[in-house]
Amino acid sequence: MAQRSPRKSLQLNRANTPINFSGPMQDVNVISDHMLKVEWRNGLGWSNPQIIQSGPIALHPFAHVFHYANECYEGMKAYIDSNGNVRMFRPEKNMERLNFSASRLCLPAFNGEELLKCIEALLKVDKEWIPRKKGYAMYLRPLIFSTTPWLGLTQTSEAHLYVMMSPVGPYFKSGFVPIKLAVDSKWIRAWPGGTGNVKFGGNYSPTVMAQRDAANAGASQALFVYDKEQYITEAGTMNIFLFWKNNMGEIELVTPSLEDGTILAGITRQSVIDLAREWGECKVTERMLPLQEVLDAFIREDVYEIFGTGTAAVIQPISSISYDGIDYSVPKNAFSENAFQVRMTNTLTAIQYGEIDHPWSRVVA
Repeated sequence: MAQRSPRKSLQLNRANTPINFSGPMQDVNVISDHMLKVEWRNGLGWSNPQIIQSGPIALHPFAHVFHYANECYEGMKAYIDSNGNVRMFRPEKNMERLNFSASRLCLPAFNGEELLKCIEALLKVDKEWIPRKKGYAMYLRPLIFSTTPWLGLTQTSEAHLYVMMSPVGPYFKSGFVPIKLAVDSKWIRAWPGGTGNVKFGGNYSPTVMAQRDAANAGASQALFVYDKEQYITEAGTMNIFLFWKNNMGEIELVTPSLEDGTILAGITRQSVIDLAREWGECKVTERMLPLQEVLDAFIREDVYEIFGTGTAAVIQPISSISYDGIDYSVPKNAFSENAFQVRMTNTLTAIQYGEIDHPWSRVVA
């Protein structure tokens, strides 16, 4: 794939039995008519990419992905703007991160721009599936996994790359409504030297139990911490931000640092950091953030806003953090129209839907 032009070598096999699509359904995962498939073999490289009818995937029972979790993926969205154009938000960043994840798992690298051209072709084929309503989008799931048919753990010799798509509505059914976090001191999501900064299934399936515990505690998401200092990492599957007055009396937007490799380098996370620095309204900091420092700030009433970020939710406001039987809440004006997180949400979504002309928004079809 890296050495071929998708415009010349991309093969299209249209669906013989199109799925009857009547609009986005929040409660059901509906896959669009077509998906992208590319195969890789050691010594041969990537095959010609194909757009094929969506359907079950047949694999050898010994395929490494079943036994050793040799897989990584991305989450992306495509939007329809008011002129009917299809747009994507910073898709080159997803390609960079997918290549990073693949490298960490010894899966084959690929040419990001070439894959984006294939994705653009896929979006054109299934353009009618993309919802025409703000807040809705086409969710794309690029996925690379080892199909090496060998029961022993070895280097990957065969792999598949797929891109699947599904029309989606708002990630949280409650919309822009604050949620509660419960600090999870029992389960560790990631640790230095591990794979916390890699987007692969092995980071997510073990967190289901923590999410269940959070729900049993009356919260929507778990807030993960680690080490004796209880450094904050992620909120469920989201990066987390605090807008507060720090110990020096400065108005600051702070988020946990990527330096120890325990946190996924979120694209929405980076976009919030970039825009906040451009706005110049506050100090913007990435650093290790001990839980106790946050709790102390709550006690001083210096925490103004907390929110999570991610491709699915964009920005999710957080009303409170529960720890050791105590709820620490942000003030009610944290969700007013002038609140930092509300203005940030409005700006990001306006860029995504092409309402603000910005280089982050890429017209693809």
